[in-house]
Amino acid sequence: MRALKAGALALVAGAAGAEVKDEEYYAGDQLVQIEVFDGTEIMWVGPNQYERTQVLSGPDIEILAEMTDDEALQMLGVRALVAVQPGTHSCENLGNPLAYHVVTLGAELATDGPLTTCVELTVSLTPGAILLEEDPMGEGESYTWVPRQGFGGAAN
Repeated sequence: MRALKAGALALVAGAAGAEVKDEEYYAGDQLVQIEVFDGTEIMWVGPNQYERTQVLSGPDIEILAEMTDDEALQMLGVRALVAVQPGTHSCENLGNPLAYHVVTLGAELATDGPLTTCVELTVSLTPGAILLEEDPMGEGESYTWVPRQGFGGAAN
């Protein structure tokens, strides 16, 4: 019985540890790294390991969308990532607080946000903008992000 409990605890600890680990991948020609340091995640972006800039920090950074291919560049005019992490505002009984960010990649590296909300938003691309919507069918909160202008829109 003790062996079974120890095995179960090892599985739980392994699963929990698997969620908190360093990540690294290329988004277009930019290296994106999410490093875990003392329970906090730090997101870095740059052309390589040695030329990088910290763009986000906090708990549980998740990349929701990459607009980094040539088609996205043509539609948006820039390469960008959309990230979400737990927010710090109060939602009471409305849901979990979320903070959305758009990171522009390349020579014009910039981070816009946070866009804070109590609902999960879907991400899509339209000519000249990124759409963040509670319901793509038109119900609920809806926001746009436009390069060099940032977030716009309002809760419905």
